[in-house]
Amino acid sequence: MLSLQLLGALSSAALLVSASPLFPRTCPTTGATMDLPADQTKLVNPNAAPKFILLGAGVQNYSCSAATSTYASIGAVASLFDISCQQKSPAFANIQDAAFDILEAAPADASVDAIGRQVGAPELMGYHYFVSFGTGISPKWDFTSTGSHKGDASAYVIGAKDGNISSPNDPKTDVDWLVLHGVEGSLAAQMFRVDTVGGQPPSSCTPGSDPISVKYTAKYYLY
Repeated sequence: MLSLQLLGALSSAALLVSASPLFPRTCPTTGATMDLPADQTKLVNPNAAPKFILLGAGVQNYSCSAATSTYASIGAVASLFDISCQQKSPAFANIQDAAFDILEAAPADASVDAIGRQVGAPELMGYHYFVSFGTGISPKWDFTSTGSHKGDASAYVIGAKDGNISSPNDPKTDVDWLVLHGVEGSLAAQMFRVDTVGGQPPSSCTPGSDPISVKYTAKYYLY
């Protein structure tokens, strides 16, 4: 599957580590909330504190639809870094932009796993990718192979989308903000993707052309 192949490719080499100060690996999330647009009701802050606050960095994958000559999503692959300790830092609001700039400048064979350290978030919590589920593919957040949950077979969640809004920043460039609920796994019951940067494909394509991968970053809140 394309997403799993890309995950292996993204982990094949290391990015240069910058001198960014490192924050502690995990901090309490009490009182943490998402900065959501006020003119919508599809994405709403839950009453409880998030279990995880994550930076995602990777690619959105697309194939060309022969019927419409436009790109259709075939999943995504991203590395997930714990940014709970940055939530009260001035840099938190734009950490996804800083990570995207690093991702954009990185060689094609560079490892996304090193980006967190370059923005002061050294804890690689896990990976986000898509898996076959039901009659199609579904997003998965997987902490079973790395980070503080390594070896815990239950540390994952597969999600189903409940709602989305266009990015309030640049919807032509940045993928939608999402809310999903868990359908398998015990890692979280509800997942949000917000503060997206990049990830949107070109507006048209040539049928029969190869699938493409578009770099993106985002914040993920898991409840």
